Amino acid sequence: MPDLELQLREDRLLRDAARALVTADLAHLKREVDPESASAPDLGSRARDLADDARDYVTGHRLQVGTLVAALVAAIALWMFREPLAAIVRDLLDSEGEDDEAEAEQAGGDDRSVNEEKLPAETQA
Repeated sequence: MPDLELQLREDRLLRDAARALVTADLAHLKREVDPESASAPDLGSRARDLADDARDYVTGHRLQVGTLVAALVAAIALWMFREPLAAIVRDLLDSEGEDDEAEAEQAGGDDRSVNEEKLPAETQA
C-alpha cells in the first residue's frame, strides 16, 4: 500500500506541474494576442519613425508631392462641382449645335439657289 500512496503522490505532483505549465503558457499566449498588451512606448517609437520617414520623403521630393497634392485638390474640386460643370458643357454643346443648324440652313438655301441656276431650263419648269 505505501507504494501505491507514493505513486499517487508523485502522479499528483506531476499533474500539478503540468497544469501550471499549461496555464502559464496560456496566459503568455493571451498576453501576446491581446491588442491592449502592446507596449505604448514601442508603438510611439514606431509612429515617430514613420513620421520621420514621411517628413524626410516630403522634404526630398517637394515638387512631386506638390504636384500630387495639386492634382488631388483639382480632382476633388471637379468631383464636387461635376453637376454644374456638366450643365455648362451641355449648354455650350447645345448652343453650338443650334448655331451649326442655322448655318447649315443658310448654306443649304444658298446651295439650292446656286444649283437651280445651273440646272437646264427643262428641269426648272
